[in-house]
Amino acid sequence: MPVIPAMSWADLEPGMQTGDLILFSGSKTESQWIELFTGGMFSHSTMIYRPDPAQPPLMWQEAPEAIVADPWVKSPDPLKSFHPGAQLGDALEATQTIQFQYGDIPYYVQLEWTRPANLDALMASFVATYEGWPFGTVMEMALHYAIGHEFNISSGEDTLYCAALVALTYMNIGLFNDSHPPNYYSPNSFVSPQTAKLPWATTASFVMPVGIEVPPLSPTTAQRSPADLASWPAGPLAPGQLPAPPSANPST
Repeated sequence: MPVIPAMSWADLEPGMQTGDLILFSGSKTESQWIELFTGGMFSHSTMIYRPDPAQPPLMWQEAPEAIVADPWVKSPDPLKSFHPGAQLGDALEATQTIQFQYGDIPYYVQLEWTRPANLDALMASFVATYEGWPFGTVMEMALHYAIGHEFNISSGEDTLYCAALVALTYMNIGLFNDSHPPNYYSPNSFVSPQTAKLPWATTASFVMPVGIEVPPLSPTTAQRSPADLASWPAGPLAPGQLPAPPSANPST
């Protein structure tokens, strides 16, 4: 898949808006299985949420572990602002953590869309409702995706995985219609050529992925995360021993 040459975070950040994506390509065995199973180079999808253009963007994502502190969780105990499931966090810090501590490579995907005037209100309501929504297990994720993508059948919302949260968010802010359930989508649904099949409810499109040159994670920032960073993206809920997936290219 063609990818626009990488750009620095500092150059990309001023243009980031609610609805844009940051996708990740992983090197761990679990990530490689996700990429093989879903037919693309991405294993994790996250969404930009930026209610105030004058402030740094936030990242809205579903993950089995706490990635960074969630600014919407107010507690005298700073560790309680870290939580798994659907979570907000500073987009740069989250990207740094996922790249430098989990080993996944980030790509920015701009959403070309005339944002409606009520977008911030729609997003605030949706985030408040789904904050902390559980991830489930990797096996559940695979089963839910297979049911949704192959049969277009909803697996319900008891748990959500990363692309399902993005898709459900898009449905609730008026970007996608509901012709597919949230579990129809994978991180690779949001990049060409799959984008041609997306159920747009309005005029919108995605730009090709841009590799992100991310500044290093500072030691102080790294110490703030209580997450076990050794098992991304599956967390402790993944099978203990996953064999390496077969190569997509038989000659390699």
